[in-house]
Amino acid sequence: MPNPRTLLTGFALLFGGYYVALDELHQLWGDTPPPQIAADFNAFALLFVLALAIERLVQPFAPILGPNSDDAKNELRTARSAGNDAGVAEAKAKLAEARSRTAIVTWGFATGLACLLAAGANITLLRAIIDPQGTQIAFWLDLLVTGLVVGAGTKPINDLWTRLQNKPADPA
Repeated sequence: MPNPRTLLTGFALLFGGYYVALDELHQLWGDTPPPQIAADFNAFALLFVLALAIERLVQPFAPILGPNSDDAKNELRTARSAGNDAGVAEAKAKLAEARSRTAIVTWGFATGLACLLAAGANITLLRAIIDPQGTQIAFWLDLLVTGLVVGAGTKPINDLWTRLQNKPADPA
C-alpha cells in the first residue's frame, strides 16, 4: 500500500490541474467551438499526441516527483554482488516502493496537466466522439474523463520510449 502522503500528493496534483482547467481556463475561453480534426485523423490520434507531449514534459521532472530510486538500485547492486539474499529482497522492496510512489505522483501531475491542456485547447474526448446533434455530456465530466484518459496514457508511452532508448544497437 502506497504512503498516504504520496496518494494525497498525486490526487492534489490531479485535482489542482482539473480545478484550474475547469474554473479558470474554461471560463476564460468559454464555449468556443472545438478544433476540427482533419479527415485523415481521429480523436484518438489527437489524444495520443497530447499524451506524448505531456509524457515528454513530465519526464525530466519524474526524479523530483517522488523518492530517488538510484539509492535503492545501488543497494540492490551491492547486495547482489555480495550474494546477500536477504539484502537483495530488502533492496528490491525499497526499489519497488520508490517506483510506486513516483508513479502515483507522476500520474497525478500528468493527469492535472492533461486537464489544463485539454481545457486550454478546448479538446475533450467525449465531445469528439459523440454526435453533435445528440445529447451532450457536461463539460466538467468530459474534461475529467479526458484528463484521466490522457494522463493514464503517458505511462505506456513512457515505457515504450524507455525500451526504445535502451534497445541495444544492431551490430553493423
